Amino acid sequence: MKKQGIKVGIAGVGRFGSRHLDKWLDFHDAELVGFYDTDPAVRERISREKGIPYLPLKTLLGKVHILDIVTPGSAHFAIAKSALEAGKHIFVEKPFTEFEDQAAELSQMAQEKGLRVGVGYIEHFNPVFAALQQHLKVLPDKIYAYRQGPFLAGVGVDVSIVLELMIHDIELVTRLIPLPIKSIEAEGEILHSDKADRVTATLQFDNGSVATLFASRAEEKRRREMICHAGSGVYKANFMERRLELPDGALPQNFTANDAMAEELRSFLNAVKAGEKPRINEEHGLRSVSIANAIEKAILKNI
Repeated sequence: MKKQGIKVGIAGVGRFGSRHLDKWLDFHDAELVGFYDTDPAVRERISREKGIPYLPLKTLLGKVHILDIVTPGSAHFAIAKSALEAGKHIFVEKPFTEFEDQAAELSQMAQEKGLRVGVGYIEHFNPVFAALQQHLKVLPDKIYAYRQGPFLAGVGVDVSIVLELMIHDIELVTRLIPLPIKSIEAEGEILHSDKADRVTATLQFDNGSVATLFASRAEEKRRREMICHAGSGVYKANFMERRLELPDGALPQNFTANDAMAEELRSFLNAVKAGEKPRINEEHGLRSVSIANAIEKAILKNI
């Protein structure tokens, strides 16, 4: 029986987008009507393996309510703008856009047209972050965030590591310390691409709290960890191992694996159906891109 409900299209079905595609196929109240991709080999393979038709972008936009954008980050703005101009809701993988002015333009368009925008900050659906937020009773004095892994040729290299990986922690840190940023310092190295591949950034907030963020695509081992000093306690959140270490000798909390990608797409779909603002929306996308661009500008002073 053909599914009925919200009609969805995907732009970009490569390494990450094909995973999005599988999630949409599992939803009973959404119909995946087609996909767009610039790679002929990918088009042929996805059409053959998934039975979903490739459609030119303009044709696809004429058939959907939602466009899920999972292309390389540098292509997000143009595709998202086309979708909003066509009156479609959009879910955009991180980074929302490459530049702050692009994010501001999309945000204004969406608000003027009454369209819903979701942004793919998947760690918000990691139970470890939810537990960390629950346990923190005061604003952290210091945060150290580590997000690193090996270099993968062709993956995310159209943008800097700030926009590819660090932007996750920019988003999380600004949720844990929801205050204006007083200053930003950063340094980076170009190692494998023509963009910064290893970056350390320090954000100082108005209240004196400091967040130090490290992101790299030049390390042997993967790491996704955040260490928060709050009051007299230290909280260690390991997003990969789904473990939260608590202060004062409390036993660590371990969480079973969840399908965070399915949960974030479901959350967005539910918001569209209800006519509500998504949990992670264009406001968060704009803020994080703005901070990321400021970090990139600070890096240029030291390269």
